[in-house]
Amino acid sequence: MVAREPDTLRPALERFQRLALIVGGVAALLAVGGAFLGAAQFFHSYIFAYFFWIAISLGGLLVLMINHLTQGVWGLMLRRLLEAAALTLPLMAVLFLPIAIETLLGTHYLFPWTNPEVIAHDEAVALKTPYLNVPFFLIRAIVYFALFIGMAYLLRRWSIEEDEKGASESLRGRFQRLSGPGIVVLVLAWTLASTDWGMSLEPEWFSSMYPVTYIASMLILTFGGGIIALSLLKSRNLLPFGIPTDRLHDLGKFLFAFVVVWAYVNFSEYLIIWSGNVPELTPWHGHRSAGGWEILGVAMIFGHFLLPFFLLLSRFAKRTLSTITAIAIYMYIIELIWYFWKIMPAFYPDGFHIHWLDLVALAAIGGLWLGVFAWNLKQQPLLAPNDERLPLLRRQEAGGHGHGHHGAASAEHH
Repeated sequence: MVAREPDTLRPALERFQRLALIVGGVAALLAVGGAFLGAAQFFHSYIFAYFFWIAISLGGLLVLMINHLTQGVWGLMLRRLLEAAALTLPLMAVLFLPIAIETLLGTHYLFPWTNPEVIAHDEAVALKTPYLNVPFFLIRAIVYFALFIGMAYLLRRWSIEEDEKGASESLRGRFQRLSGPGIVVLVLAWTLASTDWGMSLEPEWFSSMYPVTYIASMLILTFGGGIIALSLLKSRNLLPFGIPTDRLHDLGKFLFAFVVVWAYVNFSEYLIIWSGNVPELTPWHGHRSAGGWEILGVAMIFGHFLLPFFLLLSRFAKRTLSTITAIAIYMYIIELIWYFWKIMPAFYPDGFHIHWLDLVALAAIGGLWLGVFAWNLKQQPLLAPNDERLPLLRRQEAGGHGHGHHGAASAEHH
């Protein structure tokens, strides 16, 4: 059997939950006060923070479904963390309401296509009104959240059923039958959602690679966040299992792979637009290449790709918990800067702009997110007690290494 869950785990999660909710609540009050001082700035800061945190929620759901399809032991270590992250999606649906209300009221703080004057004077935007209109925008948002939350709910419900009744081929088949098409549904729904909520902040511009850049980011944030969470739990003796070195290596390799994917899709987006040289497409990069925004753009090249690329080439770095945790924390910081560079120039194309509400909105949504995450995490055992990969994890835990994956065939080799 795998080690029993520490008695101190749930009290620790409850303390963390309270602290996160207090921070989130105080920051939310400050953000509301900031909205009265400047509504436009509030919404600009809010949508930046919202994009960052919903990416982590959707990344958790995406990797959870990948885990159910691949059945790797690395996925067993992350399974409850992924479920807890995916189950923050109802919170993100509620937190979408300020964006929906702003769009419905037509204050034009976020989306220029809600302004009749913009439509009248910009033919490119006018041609998009069959898609970019308020009723259809809100209907699509409801559909996106229904799909995301529905998939997260089913996976969690079946996970609880497995805990209570034990694993079975029928249950495993349900996980896989949902996860295969579910990955496709999530990617397609996110393609439209990121077009609605992000790309349409500058509606004259379009890029088929824009949603893909966020998917690469989701995967970086999810694997990086998993490494950080495992490290924090282990450092406080709250982890009910050991972390086999080879499974830690797996997580490091995933992080490395998606850093490379991130660089590939972002460079592809730039290359396609640069080579096309279409007047409607060039301003997006133009705004992010002047007025101080270019500093962040250059920082992305070196800080988001080259530095982590060379750090993660090291076998030692990927197999040492303290080192890979430090790299994961760094990736969270640089990802946050990337989201800022991606979103904020839509509102401030003439020059770099940062405001205290940017940090407050980030803390407000983040505090609430972490509070709900901790609440979700404490509802079920941190290690799924009836997962079929449990014996293999125990065997690898004892040896500290191990290359096997799920299934009887691989278990015979250990």
